[in-house]
Amino acid sequence: MTKQTSPTVTVTDSDAREKLHIAKVLLGGYATVSVLTLLAIVVFSGHPDLVTDAVWVRGAILAVAAPITFALGVSMAKGARNNYRRVRIITSVQVVAILVIEAIPGSFPIWFKIENGVCAALLIIVVLLTFARSVRATFAAR
Repeated sequence: MTKQTSPTVTVTDSDAREKLHIAKVLLGGYATVSVLTLLAIVVFSGHPDLVTDAVWVRGAILAVAAPITFALGVSMAKGARNNYRRVRIITSVQVVAILVIEAIPGSFPIWFKIENGVCAALLIIVVLLTFARSVRATFAAR
């Protein structure tokens, strides 16, 4: 049985290479913030006004999903076409989800909404970078 790898491209365009590097770094920041948030949830779990059941669920999901998204971003920056598509889809969906959550009054404590806002800002930049013309051209089917 042979392992199939994702088709890769060589990222020769310096603008695309820089944008992919920045996107990777931002995804690393997103993963770091998400894991640190879970740590804060654990530390403050005895305070029901700060840590609700909804915070536990959302925080745990992000602490798992964000490092996976970062790993896909690392692969994308190395030229993996399939992971480029995955990162574009995942980050776009995550931004929409965060914006919906932020819009619901009283759904989460203010500290958690601020954390989600920071994550949304990082992800919005990643979305913009991955939709940039030079990056799209790099991964265009040939």
